[in-house]
Amino acid sequence: MMNILLICHDIPSMTVGATLPIYHLIKNLGKTYSINLISFNSEQYDITELKPFLNKYTNIKIPKHHSIKNQLKYTMKNMFTLDNLHKRSFLNYYYHKDMSKLIEKSIINEQYDIIITDMPMAFYVKNTNIPKIVYAFDAVSDYNYKMYTKSNTIWTKLYWYLNYLKIHRYEKTYDKFNACIVVNKKDKTLLERYIKTKIEVIPNGVDTSFFKNNNDETGQKIVFLGDMSTPPNNDAVKYFIDEIYPLICKEINIPFYIVGRNPSKYIKQLNNHENITVTGSVDDVRLYLTPGTIFITPMISGTGIKNKILEAMSMNLPVVSTSIGISGINSRNYEEFILADNNIEFKSAIIELHENIKLKNKISSNARIFVKNNYSWQKSMKKLEKIIKNIVKEQN
Repeated sequence: MMNILLICHDIPSMTVGATLPIYHLIKNLGKTYSINLISFNSEQYDITELKPFLNKYTNIKIPKHHSIKNQLKYTMKNMFTLDNLHKRSFLNYYYHKDMSKLIEKSIINEQYDIIITDMPMAFYVKNTNIPKIVYAFDAVSDYNYKMYTKSNTIWTKLYWYLNYLKIHRYEKTYDKFNACIVVNKKDKTLLERYIKTKIEVIPNGVDTSFFKNNNDETGQKIVFLGDMSTPPNNDAVKYFIDEIYPLICKEINIPFYIVGRNPSKYIKQLNNHENITVTGSVDDVRLYLTPGTIFITPMISGTGIKNKILEAMSMNLPVVSTSIGISGINSRNYEEFILADNNIEFKSAIIELHENIKLKNKISSNARIFVKNNYSWQKSMKKLEKIIKNIVKEQN
């Protein structure tokens, strides 16, 4: 049986986009492979469901800092060690000397056939001679550069540019891996400009049996879903509130729900609006994705595949999205979703879906069929399994 060391920056969860592929990797490959998982533990997620699929699980607790100031203080405290000077992980929130020792000890004591790590933890194993894969997900430095170009103040420009330089340098370490995995072709193209190692595209999937609409509630509403502490999601909501929602409210009365954990100060104050609800963290997002929902992704920044779109499609919901939001999802305009790249198009699409039940039902039905046919985790993990086998075979 193949022995895999899997490294993740937190306990993998099906509710977090950044660890979702790792979660499904464990559930799919853990049936036939021996997987040892090492991760940090922010005490926000539960490992119980994944334990039957793991040979061994070890973790180190890590504090969850939501402010940049506290993250920086924590990072600086951990950074100045001889071990980190050797690892050359500059200003990395996920560097911890105990994690370094834990991973090194596991590699010495176990005979691993391959190592798979997510992007934030890649630096721990970049120099090991064991075959290894980095799950990069997307081209993070490109996102930081775009944030730099759109920043309005010298301090935000400096922050994003320094972050871009740091991550751009970090991404070059992917060349020390046997393969790098991203979730769409756009990010592959971006990374191929300066990464020489083989880059594979494995799209995210959807658990269509879980994301299935059995709710009877049909009340019309607009829903935006996501981690509300991130700049792309805040930018999207601000764009919708400032430029689109007022136009909609002039023609129809329809409530707007902002669903997701860690709402920023800006998002929280939107609760004062009589027609807007900010939920914060919820136990089950499906309770808000009811049949009367129009799902929106008015993204004006960000990278990677938006799993929330695939989940909404799986729930038989019509999606209105910008080009950035739908990037990497090869669905058809006015067949499986509606494309809207300016405020007038966005407003018109929502009102049309609100009034044209036939169109809404057609797009909703097509969307679920599209996801079932193209975005299953079983297909994605079979492709990963093939990559793993090929790498191990080449090294033997």
